[in-house]
Parts: sequence; structure tokens; C-alpha cells
Amino acid sequence: MSAYDVLTARGVTRLCHFTKFQSLTHIINSADGILASDSIRQDTKNVNDTARYDGELDFVCCSVQYPNSWFLQKAMQRDSDKIFKDWVVLYIDLNILRKKSAKFCPCNASKSGGAYISSNIDNIDSIFAASVSTFRYPRPQKMLSCCPTDGQAEILIEKSIPREYIDGIAVGDEDTAKRVYALLKMCNVTHINLYIAPDILTTKWSEMVKKGCPPAEFRCDWSEED
Repeated sequence: MSAYDVLTARGVTRLCHFTKFQSLTHIINSADGILASDSIRQDTKNVNDTARYDGELDFVCCSVQYPNSWFLQKAMQRDSDKIFKDWVVLYIDLNILRKKSAKFCPCNASKSGGAYISSNIDNIDSIFAASVSTFRYPRPQKMLSCCPTDGQAEILIEKSIPREYIDGIAVGDEDTAKRVYALLKMCNVTHINLYIAPDILTTKWSEMVKKGCPPAEFRCDWSEED
């Protein structure tokens, strides 16, 4: 089975990539969408992980079903920007795996300098194993089947994720949602759904999915107010 088939069979509906609202402006305005670090112009460069210990500068890091909120929290804490403080989570259509070359990692891709990254994406099912060698905790029996055993497991997409494959944006509160909605409207981007999902931008979702409970996501629909 292909990686796409394995993930959909498990009920996975998306990949996730988080970014600052400031970067979202560039992403939404370009058909190229999310660019790998090596492809971002220096005058607009604002990458989430400046160290990139995984060494995969030509790949975009994504997580499975829910974001790597542990790393997101660290990124928020070290963010010194006093103006652009908002962060968002982008939902990526799984069909990107049919379009682009990809790698995967059962843990955070930066662990041990990228030593656990695999180029054999068709072995992706290993991230859902009952026990994963890079993760100290066994998989709970009630855990949602769509979630990797280690919530920091990653899929790395080569070069870029075009805007057409971004089909959702999750934010933590209504104020941020209104700003994102205004941006989407200004750019005439109509295919991206917008969600308020505060637990997804924290690590709270992890304990929920281990008990078989998906975190709440409220889809925004302000079209009637336009």
C-alpha cells in the first residue's frame, strides 16, 4: 500500500504545518504555498526552526492529523516579535503524498540529527506501532487510530506544498480567526476552511486522543455576514 492508502485507511484526514500569521500572508498570496527553508527568499525568510538539526532544508516538515504542539509551544516562547504574535496551523490535503516525494520519521525529525528519518515512505504505518523505539511510552489501546504513537512524528514533503493543497487553517481564538478570514477574503482564496480549535494549538489534544476523544474544532462560516 502507498503512504496515502495507509494513512486514509487509518482515518487520517490531513497533515499539519504551523506557521506565524506574518508568514501566512506570503503563503496565501503565492500559488507556491509553503516553501522549504532552502527555497524561501532571504528578504522574506521567517522559518519556524532556524536550527533544522534534521538537515533536511529542502523539505517542509509536517505532522500527522494534529500539529507538533510541543515544538509550537517552544517556537511561541522564543518568539521575540512584539507585533506579529499570532500562530496558525495549516491543514494539508493528503493528496500531496501523490504529488510530491516525501520522507517520514517516527519521532521529531531533528532527533539525533535526523538519524531516524526514512526515505521509504511506504513504511509509514510503522509510526502507528504499539511501541516505537524512539518513544518511551507504549501506544494506549484507546488512542485514535489516525494519530501516530509519538505525537511528534513527521512527514517531510520535498520542495514545497502548493497553496491548492492547503484546505484548512486552525487558530486559537475568534480574534485571530477574523484576521485570517480578512486575509483570505482579500486574497480571494475561497477553498480554505477556517477553524477555531484552541486545544490544537496547545498540547492538550495529546491526552484527548490517547483516550479516544478528538479535540473540538469549530468551523467558521461568516459568508452570510459579507
